[in-house]
Amino acid sequence: MRRVVICLALLSAGVLLAPTTASAQVGIAGVVRDTSGAVMPGVTVEASSPALIEKARTVVTDNAGQYKIVDLSPGTYAVTFTLPGFKSVKRGEILLEGTFTAQINVDLQVGAMEETLTVTAESPTVDVITNQKTFVANRDVLDSIPTPVRNTPGRALLIPGTTVTPFVLGQFNLTSHGSSTSDFTMAIDGLRVNNLCGSGQYSGFYMNDAAVQELSYATGSESAEIQSSGIRVNQVPKDGGNRFSGSFFAQYQGSGLQSDNRTDAMKAVQANGLPLISIAGTAFNYQLNPSFGGPLMKDKLWFYFTYKYEDGKIYVPSARFADGSQAYRNLMGNYSAVGRVTWAASSKDKIRAYIEKQFNGEFFNGFNTLATTTPEASTDAWGRGWIPQVRWTRAHSNKLLLEAGIAYYNQPYEQNCSRTAPGGTALPHLNGSTGLLTGRCGYTIPEYSSTTKDYNVLATASYVTGSHAMKFGMTDLWGENSRTFAPRANINTLITVNTVIPGTTIPLIDFPFQVAVYNTPTTGIQNVNSDFGAFAQDAWTMKRLTLNYGARFEHFNASIPAESSAASTWIGARTFPEITNVPNWDDWAVRLAASYDLTGDGKTALKANAGKYVAAQAAGFAQGFNGMNGATQTRSWNDANGDKTILNADGSIQVNEVIGGTSNFGQITSRPDADLKRGYNWEYSALVQRELRPRLSVTAGYYRRDFYNLQVTDNLNVGVNDWTTYSINTPTDTRLPLSGQPIPMYTLNTGKVGVATDNLVTFSTQNKTTYNGVEFTMNARGAKYLVFGGVTTDRRASATCDERDNPNSARFCDSFPPFRTTLKLSGAYTFPYDVQVSGSFASIPGPGVSANYTVTSAIAGRPIIGSTAGAASTVINLVESGTLFLDYQNRLDLRFGKTFRVDRYKIQGFADVFNVLNKGTVIRVNETYAASGTNLWLTPTGILDGRYVRFGLQMSF
Repeated sequence: MRRVVICLALLSAGVLLAPTTASAQVGIAGVVRDTSGAVMPGVTVEASSPALIEKARTVVTDNAGQYKIVDLSPGTYAVTFTLPGFKSVKRGEILLEGTFTAQINVDLQVGAMEETLTVTAESPTVDVITNQKTFVANRDVLDSIPTPVRNTPGRALLIPGTTVTPFVLGQFNLTSHGSSTSDFTMAIDGLRVNNLCGSGQYSGFYMNDAAVQELSYATGSESAEIQSSGIRVNQVPKDGGNRFSGSFFAQYQGSGLQSDNRTDAMKAVQANGLPLISIAGTAFNYQLNPSFGGPLMKDKLWFYFTYKYEDGKIYVPSARFADGSQAYRNLMGNYSAVGRVTWAASSKDKIRAYIEKQFNGEFFNGFNTLATTTPEASTDAWGRGWIPQVRWTRAHSNKLLLEAGIAYYNQPYEQNCSRTAPGGTALPHLNGSTGLLTGRCGYTIPEYSSTTKDYNVLATASYVTGSHAMKFGMTDLWGENSRTFAPRANINTLITVNTVIPGTTIPLIDFPFQVAVYNTPTTGIQNVNSDFGAFAQDAWTMKRLTLNYGARFEHFNASIPAESSAASTWIGARTFPEITNVPNWDDWAVRLAASYDLTGDGKTALKANAGKYVAAQAAGFAQGFNGMNGATQTRSWNDANGDKTILNADGSIQVNEVIGGTSNFGQITSRPDADLKRGYNWEYSALVQRELRPRLSVTAGYYRRDFYNLQVTDNLNVGVNDWTTYSINTPTDTRLPLSGQPIPMYTLNTGKVGVATDNLVTFSTQNKTTYNGVEFTMNARGAKYLVFGGVTTDRRASATCDERDNPNSARFCDSFPPFRTTLKLSGAYTFPYDVQVSGSFASIPGPGVSANYTVTSAIAGRPIIGSTAGAASTVINLVESGTLFLDYQNRLDLRFGKTFRVDRYKIQGFADVFNVLNKGTVIRVNETYAASGTNLWLTPTGILDGRYVRFGLQMSF
């Protein structure tokens, strides 16, 4: 708390902090000349817009006749140029979005200043000043283009070069042009709303659509303001305004208007009397989203309030309840409430306050992570939290702009065994041959709780002369993250396999094999003490050339407090002292970029970029060295009494049936190398942009990333020479590319069973990851239409052959998939009588497929040891990465709408049709390969939703 008070005191004193993610920072720049072509210093340039509560911002051209107006709010602007002895010039209808800087050059004519020459021209579409690559989803895009879910990932799917991968409870991993998933950042008004889990790539807060003026997706060539190079989504909230305005949105989808898109093979009835795969559909889904705002005091105090409520139930095609009915995922009645106030404290000072409260939960959410579960083994998950923030800006003069802010993030999260989970002595059972989890939640979907509380502060000082736009700033973030695990009997999973009685062909189904034990109960706490950055950057314009360059200093420090725990089933009592400096990193990063106005008319830009970006970090790094972090260890299971459980009827544990384990399980088993350096990547790009005609531009670009200091874990008590080689054959199966071919395997020498684990986390100079891609995009927006999209051909290749401990892990360590092409196209057109047709088409490569094969002693034909804990198996992938893929996902979505206008009210009714072509493409399969018994490998566990219709209404005034 003392730290918050200090920061607030610094802010009130005018000390400036800098954003972790830049807010909407649009601008206007250009050159003023007289009719002879001579540059004109001293010209007053005023930008005005209803988007500015202060109404207008003013600058003066420098000795080169240049001017820059930076850090404006998104909106439509008019620019006026005045100088005594010359006619005034006014240029209107300049649309500013995202991070776009519009170049507006004018020539002044001799005459009375009172005479105003109004110039009519289309708003520029090519930014010849900045290098940052940004896609902007304004209200036209948000309100026109249908997406299955109205959120940031749903809109990200429309962007060329961007991939979206589902995670848990509405979480998604977003990447762009080969970026790391851990570098994804979400922000509201430039202040990050990511939690501290992992590397900080998760948010837990989902977009309240009606509260947003525009979504800005920064996908590359970030300036020195930004720490990491992953995709950055900034939600620009609505401010209100000098007149009352609002909106209302409602949509509903039921089960009656959905088609069956399954193939005959998918419909085929199996031995259990059920089809191979059930329909992937929606029982119901609805959303209500009203908003309202306006002036509390005209030109002085604005407000905006938004509320969103959503509920729905989605069928799961891969599972059924005990009564035979289809399993589903069911929202818990999710809501979001947003309040925002904008205050013009003086003619130079503006303060914006924002607060949001959210609840997001889903029953049977575990199906998202692990489709091959039964309902009782799934999980229910929910998160509830709030995020207040305050920002202050001051236009101190026409050259100096100051900005500061502070935000707080608070979110508890719980993942519990499903409400249908049995009581008593039930434990999770995983069949290692089929990948099916039954009995109770565990394995990759254990029950646990987590809490994040963090603060981040921001501030910048911008000094703009016309030729230069310099910006200086710093950032800091700190907070606490905790995770608690307390499973039944301190067991993660009981593992069985399908095999045969040795020497026979008699099957043994669900044969007791292994136990994954926990070091629980645990509550691990990690403190991020400082994620600090300081930067300096400049945009230097010299005639047609603008250099965008800067440098950034990074400091990251985390620690683990002193912790203790009583003895448990599988471990003794533990007491751990405080661990400081995990890690304590200082780094420098540089950004070099250039933009050249090739034709001199602001219509063609050549751009190049090279920048170093450190890898994002949060509490996840320290968590890896926390002795109280929830950890599992797989041991052998000797089911001596044949009851297929390790619990007696009274709940006591049959400890004697669990065999093996390392001597220091439950203690601190990992430590960072003193020389461990922070990961980073170099990002390069070269592109050309051209305005073909007013409001239509095209871009062609090449993109590359090289990743360095990739981490590797080295157990110093085990080496690759501690293993003995043997061989097995790949199962004979025409679906396997390497069918029947020999596989070199390794078994651990018996002398290494039970040795203490001493993991040194270091970095590899051998492992590499490289991305290469080319992309062609277009963007056209007119009064009645908008079209955008593009084609991307790319590849992300990795080499991870620096294996220190287990030679089995070096199998297929070089991953060089083929180049693959993605097509995305979106558009909308308004016909006479306000009839609108809009939609999107995407052709996206299918995901890669593995064949995870559990090699046992029976398969090896000899005793084998797969780990220092004594596990008598090894899991390998039978398919080389990047060689087997699911089919392309081709999807067409359409909207048909009709707008009615009554006075200032605009009301549109619409019908959305998703998967118009009713494609039944498989998007997810079982990736466990069975040695015997029923082999469910490649069995579909998810397909595209069949064609369905959703009705809605949106009103604005």
